[in-house]
Amino acid sequence: MVYGMENYIKILAVAIVLVFAGCKDWLDVTPAGQATESDLFSTGDGYRSVLNGLYKSMGKPELYGRNWSYGMLDCMAQLYNLESGSFNDEMCKAAAKYEYTNTQVSSSIESAWGIAYNIIANANDLLQNIENASNDIFAEGEMERKMITGEAYACRALIHFELLRLFAPAPVNDDGRAYIPYIESYPVLSATKLGVKPVLEKVIADLEKARGLVAVYDTTINGQGINLSGTGRFNNDFTYNYQTISGQQIEDFDAALIDDFFKGRGYRMSYNAVTALLARVCQYAGREQEAFNYADEVVKAHVVFRDGSKNLMYKDDYSGLTQGWGNNEADFNNRKDYKTMSNLIFAAYNSLSYQGTGSWLSADWKGGVSPNWFQISESYFLHGGVDEKSLDHRWNHMIFLGSGAYPVSAKYFIPTNLDTRDKTVNLFPVIRLTEMKYIMAEYYARNGNVGDAYRILNEIRENRGIYGSSLGGSTWNEFEQELLHDARREWISEGQLFFLYKRLNAAIVNDKGTLRPMTLQESMFPVPADIK
Repeated sequence: MVYGMENYIKILAVAIVLVFAGCKDWLDVTPAGQATESDLFSTGDGYRSVLNGLYKSMGKPELYGRNWSYGMLDCMAQLYNLESGSFNDEMCKAAAKYEYTNTQVSSSIESAWGIAYNIIANANDLLQNIENASNDIFAEGEMERKMITGEAYACRALIHFELLRLFAPAPVNDDGRAYIPYIESYPVLSATKLGVKPVLEKVIADLEKARGLVAVYDTTINGQGINLSGTGRFNNDFTYNYQTISGQQIEDFDAALIDDFFKGRGYRMSYNAVTALLARVCQYAGREQEAFNYADEVVKAHVVFRDGSKNLMYKDDYSGLTQGWGNNEADFNNRKDYKTMSNLIFAAYNSLSYQGTGSWLSADWKGGVSPNWFQISESYFLHGGVDEKSLDHRWNHMIFLGSGAYPVSAKYFIPTNLDTRDKTVNLFPVIRLTEMKYIMAEYYARNGNVGDAYRILNEIRENRGIYGSSLGGSTWNEFEQELLHDARREWISEGQLFFLYKRLNAAIVNDKGTLRPMTLQESMFPVPADIK
């Protein structure tokens, strides 16, 4: 059971239901059971339920639960071989060709737009009510009230930022036009669209506000202990280096005494998640120094044990994947951590994600080549003419060979062990430690410090099993190619590669085999017709 998420999702049955009634109704978002809204916001548990409802909606298939992770966005990044004669998902094929007017593609785009603004509307509803709420209705008083408020601001900022990245040009191609509204109140009957820069400024302002608010919990002994390890953040398993961290290692920390609502911080916008998102947004906005500083803080985030040792919260621990060698079904059934949780800062959650995904990514398809397996190109694991598959954990421990031959991401492998399934398949990576290191490396490269830039990339490669082949170079273009090369492996089936190409205006191999940057029209979704 995943604590801090699944337990409180159940409360939603009597709380808010986030629905999308139609494209033209995207601003007219009324939480179900409006007559009981005053009752809902009269208790701390009601606020907890609404907040968890925001996260639950993020895990829907239209958002991080598929299209914003391993689905549509990775097809648009040309990550998969969709030309296999067996692949028959027309929506994915059309998205890979940037055919956004295709009926299935446009329907998916409109659904994502509607669900996203529903999340924003409910975040605003929560914020407006909690502003005047008494600390006394919350089990943990002012601390809990501030934490919930901060997370709501962070959720609002995160979803607006995703909409900006999807429906507007990257800053490198900003044409000064207005693209999306930034909604800050509820209800709203009309909204004014803003340009790229004003939206980014509002996103950063919300995140900076959120960071100060969630710090009241996440920087305490309990908050740090809950966040210390990947298994703690996501599975409520509070061990570090195979030893319990309650009591003996961290003074005054006892996980058993902490309310479930304050656990599962990997699925929530914690202090480190907000800081990491600030690093991502500031880099996107061209605020390089701020991005570097935020990323550096996350990379160095640690807890001090009783003996004075510093223990990093985020690291590259592949021990849950390296039990034995092999890429077949039996090999992966013996593994425990398909997402490298130690490296994960924030992820979305969908308790039903494994239902119906067999024909997409896992071993669930038993009839030869699955019609809809997202097959990974082996060429991504060639470097300078050297085949690195046998070295790189991201191939030899994270690529499953369907029917013994067809490479697909094992991040969504469906194991037979139900406990392992519950702890891994339901998790959709959103922000990784690796991205923070990419941000720092890029900062160094842009400022002429190629030595430190390559030092970081080489450390990433070595932590994934690639030794004896140090990268190097002297120009920005050389570094950019190495960054892209590593990101194509690191972000397999996570939805972030498309945004890297877009932000850098980097050349990408399109469906015709041509290497070129995306056009402006290819790099962004059209705003749904009823909203223009």
